[in-house]
Amino acid sequence: MKVVTCEIAWHNKEPVYSLDFQHNSDGRIHRLATAGVDTTVRLWRVDMGPDGKAVVEFLSNLARHTKAVNVVRFSPNGELLASGGDDAAILLWKLNDSKEPEQTPVFQEDDESQLNKESWSVVKTLRGHIEDVYDICWTRDGNFMVSGSVDNTAIMWDINKGQKLCILNDHKSYVQGVTWDPLGQYIATLSCDRVMRVYSTHTKKKAFCISKMSSGGNAEGEVKQYRMFHDDSMRSFFRRLSFTPDGSFLLAPAGCVEIGENIINTTYIFSRKGLKRPIAHLPCPTKATLAVRCCPVYFELRTKKGEDGSVQALPNVFQLPYRMVFAVASEDSIFLYDTQQTLPFGLVSNLHYHTLSDLTWSRDGSFLAVSSTDGYCSFLSFSPGELGTPLKEPPTLEVFVPNSSVEKKGKKASAAKNSPPLSQPSSSAPTPTNQAGHGKDAPSVTPPQEKKSTPAPKAKLQPRRITLNTLEGWGKPTTPKATAPSAPLTPASGSRSAPSTPQPQRPSPPTDPMCQPPESKRTKTSDPPAKSSVTHD
Repeated sequence: MKVVTCEIAWHNKEPVYSLDFQHNSDGRIHRLATAGVDTTVRLWRVDMGPDGKAVVEFLSNLARHTKAVNVVRFSPNGELLASGGDDAAILLWKLNDSKEPEQTPVFQEDDESQLNKESWSVVKTLRGHIEDVYDICWTRDGNFMVSGSVDNTAIMWDINKGQKLCILNDHKSYVQGVTWDPLGQYIATLSCDRVMRVYSTHTKKKAFCISKMSSGGNAEGEVKQYRMFHDDSMRSFFRRLSFTPDGSFLLAPAGCVEIGENIINTTYIFSRKGLKRPIAHLPCPTKATLAVRCCPVYFELRTKKGEDGSVQALPNVFQLPYRMVFAVASEDSIFLYDTQQTLPFGLVSNLHYHTLSDLTWSRDGSFLAVSSTDGYCSFLSFSPGELGTPLKEPPTLEVFVPNSSVEKKGKKASAAKNSPPLSQPSSSAPTPTNQAGHGKDAPSVTPPQEKKSTPAPKAKLQPRRITLNTLEGWGKPTTPKATAPSAPLTPASGSRSAPSTPQPQRPSPPTDPMCQPPESKRTKTSDPPAKSSVTHD
């Protein structure tokens, strides 16, 4: 694994809020979409350089939004690109091969002017939200979509008809993350009202409401409850949750577990068999988690050779016939997990000066891209076979298609057959020792509100250092601890790749990194990060 932060003025040095790789059928190029405060969506080509690091080339600038763009998501077949922003609109873009691209300089600086190489146009506009759109998720077939907004609602959309199917308005605060079950049966939403709601796409009504969990009880046998998710003091605008590609698990960030008087940041794992209560959680030692994205590639289970040369199976926590890899982003770090164990097998930290905002995997799993509010994007690149051996025949999923008719008051939705899930984790799947409900004296308290203070005097920052850990947890049936994972580091020097897009000037780094509540979304970040050293395997 190699890491590089490309020194590109991605969105005129403004914060980058989202990014997404195109998963097209031909897979000829890795096309990446980014979205930022500068009101534009930009397309880039990402290739693997000779040194194994990502090399980026500018393709096109899409300018139709009137305010900051918070999310971009390609449709599953890669033909459409959806973007949602503070102007409350969702735009659907499509590549127009027959039209010549506009030859207008894109970047603000004269010496960085770039011309569009592709022509994209808006083919449809979805209007239904009355406030900022924060998150978007497509269905597996690309015919439907769900969106979450600052207006406290999530909306189900019929893309072909361009109309709303249903408005989900149970949340009491901003809906900061949405996801649609790959099997088509559920929609999950996560809000800063500290509640995760799961809806049935059949009835278009709430199926589960997850907000509190019972502790193990104290010496007197009294059972207490605590809130499972962070409140609005969390330093992020987003809580991007996700189902695994096969729909077996729901992964929810922004979690918190109370162990005695301590509050541990975590990411919850919910089994499809029981979405009312998590079966495990993945502790994050320092900062709250804000996004989860799964690699689209299925991998074979890890094995080891015995002393006699025979192939032996390693422990398989969730009892799946294959491995799925996913990444969890906290405010300042990226954790790499798979479904065969509960320990992370990789950790990248100190990558950016400000809070991370989104993650995305390339179609073949060779790239993991990360965006940040400091105005820059980074890439984790993987050599063939580094994540594992790809499964020769990915599992076949039976997908439930929701009723596309708009519901009316007093009228029930037509009955439909629910497809069974593909494969489920064992009900006796082990959970971490820090699992909620196993604590003996967990009081019913909520995370303390963060006190806002005046900015500290400007101080000189040390040069930024990227830390890359590979944890030797293969085959060890241990459980994650609340402390930071430790592993010996192998120092190595690395230099940034030279992207084809011109580089901006390099003033001094910003002050007070990630130590204040989230800044205004209109605040301009004009300071690029300093050069860093990279350690990798």
